[in-house]
Amino acid sequence: MASRYAKIFKATSLLAAAIAVTIGYGSSTYAQVPNVGATVIQTGVVGGVMVDSESVLHNQEVAIPAKVSAQLKRGLESADQDVSKKTNLRMISLKALNKQLEKAVQQETAIPVEVQFMAGLQRIKYVIVDEENHDIVIGGPAEGLVSDEFGNVVGSESGTPAIHLEDFLVAMRSATEARTGQGISVSMDPTPEGVRNLRALYAKQNQFTPALADDIQEAMGEHVISLTGVPKDTRFSQILVAADYRMKRLAMGLAESKVRNLPSVIEMAAKARNKMRGAPRMWMECNYQPMATDESRSVWELRGQGVRALTENAFHNKDGVAVVAKKDNKFATKWADRLTDRFEEITKEETVFGDLRNLMDLSVVSALIEREALADKTGVDISTLLSDDIRMESRPVPSTLPTQCSFVNVAAKGYIVTASGGVQIDSWSVAKNAEVVPGVEKIGQIALASHTDRWWWNAE
Repeated sequence: MASRYAKIFKATSLLAAAIAVTIGYGSSTYAQVPNVGATVIQTGVVGGVMVDSESVLHNQEVAIPAKVSAQLKRGLESADQDVSKKTNLRMISLKALNKQLEKAVQQETAIPVEVQFMAGLQRIKYVIVDEENHDIVIGGPAEGLVSDEFGNVVGSESGTPAIHLEDFLVAMRSATEARTGQGISVSMDPTPEGVRNLRALYAKQNQFTPALADDIQEAMGEHVISLTGVPKDTRFSQILVAADYRMKRLAMGLAESKVRNLPSVIEMAAKARNKMRGAPRMWMECNYQPMATDESRSVWELRGQGVRALTENAFHNKDGVAVVAKKDNKFATKWADRLTDRFEEITKEETVFGDLRNLMDLSVVSALIEREALADKTGVDISTLLSDDIRMESRPVPSTLPTQCSFVNVAAKGYIVTASGGVQIDSWSVAKNAEVVPGVEKIGQIALASHTDRWWWNAE
């Protein structure tokens, strides 16, 4: 990374991109989740981004220590080996899952590893009402569990992140807040004072040089991280922050993309030898088609890839307040479109985006269960899923991040660009957008016909 910036810093006409980040690898705490004697070590890494015990984000550029990797591997190997079979449709009974957690609480024993990672589910595609057995069943593709070199628990064949029970519990417990509050979101934004300081610095310069980096960073100061809809000390919140952080680093050229042909916004501008004014606001949000359901509203299918990236251009007025510009930043728009169009491919390399999609799936499912009153409809007992009996370790999440600059060579006069934006999960809008699709009821018939006496089963 240093050599890359050294080459860029030779430029005399510069475009500066300011974004709240830190770089490096540091120690982390290895917390247990949920707090009933869990047997899988947690590395503090979410999608290749590490949050340390002092709530500082680090870009995870190196593998986790060998000792930690070995501990994590041993923990995963203790899982029920039956979950290692890959399937397109693995079902989970929420009634039986609730009993698994209830048992762990009553006996003060560890939650089994396969429960911690939802029987290897990679996504949730279906929600099925089982009134006869007083149950709600969820399902989707699943495979065995392994850890990658960065400490992420992923599918043994696909390499995409497994769904965590911890995130499901947060989504279920936050469903009401997601509807009645401000929704589930994260945003990283410069302060008005920082922008005013930057404008004052900018007005004094005839041209930009790398020597200004420290002055720019000092002028802008801290970016503020705002979180809504979920507890701020959870893994769920860590993923929201980490996904937004990674998106900005990639977009603004502060990190090398692991995916081919995904140049940053400022690299595209430099290649086009074009000016780039304004401050692109970039964010990710839900990207689903209308949910498919049957006439009796007993089967729901989540359709669509789940996530898309969007952008709008903005500028800051004299008071440091962002104002949306009439004209979009064509480079930011192109970058966001590429991330959306290639999302499936990108999640193989950028694990945090797969984690983010899991959160969106879980949030939509939780909103659907509450909106349709499925617990009341079926009489299912999911009280332990919703209670505080299963305690989750407090996870460090920063409230601010310092500014860092990157520079690229452009032919025209340089401009300072601040990247703001975030992640928005409007789960209730997705949950209420459903259409009757003939044939979807067959999924429910297949899933329930293959029901076994265990808490999960394969339906194909």
